[in-house]
Amino acid sequence: MIRAYVPWYLVRNYLAFAFIACLAALQLAQAHRRRERVAMPFAILTATFLIFYALAPELLTPGPAGGELTFLFGGVALLAIMVNRLVTRPPGHRPSVIGLPSESHEPALKYERWHLIFPIASLAVVVFDVPLFHALNGLALRTPLMDVPTQFLMNDYLVPTALVLALLALWFAGRDANEQAEFQRAVLRALLAMALASITLKLVNEIYFRPRPFAFDDGVRLLFYHPSDSSLPSNAATVCFSLAFAVWLRQRQPGGIMLALATGLIVARVIGGVHYPADVVAGVWLGGVWAWLVNRAAWLNRPLDVLIGLARRVGLV
Repeated sequence: MIRAYVPWYLVRNYLAFAFIACLAALQLAQAHRRRERVAMPFAILTATFLIFYALAPELLTPGPAGGELTFLFGGVALLAIMVNRLVTRPPGHRPSVIGLPSESHEPALKYERWHLIFPIASLAVVVFDVPLFHALNGLALRTPLMDVPTQFLMNDYLVPTALVLALLALWFAGRDANEQAEFQRAVLRALLAMALASITLKLVNEIYFRPRPFAFDDGVRLLFYHPSDSSLPSNAATVCFSLAFAVWLRQRQPGGIMLALATGLIVARVIGGVHYPADVVAGVWLGGVWAWLVNRAAWLNRPLDVLIGLARRVGLV
C-alpha cells in the first residue's frame, strides 16, 4: 500500500531518518532529566532533518498516508526506545513500578479580553477568505528565499514528524516523578485529542467537500502536489493543532514550540496554494476544541494513570 504513494527508497530514507531522530529526541529528554546540556542532542536532531532532505529532496512528493506514516514511525520509535535502553541502562537494572503522583490541579484558563482576538481574527479570515488567499499565494514563485522555506514547512514530513518527536521526548523527560507524570499525562491527552479530532474530521469530510483552490483557478501558484481530498477542514491543521494545543494547555514551554511549528505549517500551506485560509482556521478550531475538551475532562485522570502504569511495567517509561 505504501508503494502506491511513494517509492521504496524514500520510505527507506524516512525509516533511517526517523530512527536517528528518535534516538536524538530520547537523548534530549535524558539530558533534560539529568540537568545536562541539551545542545548536542538538539544539534543531532537538527542535522538529521537536514541530512534527510539532502538524501530525499522530493519536497513536492506526497508522503505516506496518515495511518501508514504512523505505522512506520511507531515501529521505528519502539526500536529506538529499545536500543536507547540497551545503551544507557546499567546491567541488571529493572524498571521500577511505583504509584503515580496525583495530578496537580492547574487553574482553568481565566477569561481575559485578549481571548477575543482569535475568534475575531478567525471571523475576519472567513469573511476575506478568497482575497486573503490570493494575497498570500501571490508570495509564491517569486524568490527561493520564500519558496524553499515554504516547501520545507508544508510537506508531509517535517512538522508532523517534529511534533511526534516532541511528544516522544516529553514522554521520557521530567526531572522528578511529579514532573515526569505530568509530562506523560500531557502526551496521552494530546494523542487522545488528535484521535477524536481526526474522527470528527472524517465525519465532516463525509458530509461536506470543498475543492482545493487550484481546482477553480488555473492561476494558483502551486508549490506542492495536487491533493484530491477535501480542502476544509485542513487535515494538517487539525492534527497538528490538536497535538500542539493539548500540550500547551498543560505545559506552556514545549506546547509553545509545538504551536509555533504548527502555525508555520498552516501559513505555508496557504502560501503554497493547497488550502484557503478558512480551511486552516477550521482545522485549528477543530483540533483546538478537542484539545480543550480533553484537557477539561477530569475523569480521564484515572484511565491515563492506568496506561502510564502499564507502560512502566513493560519498560516504556
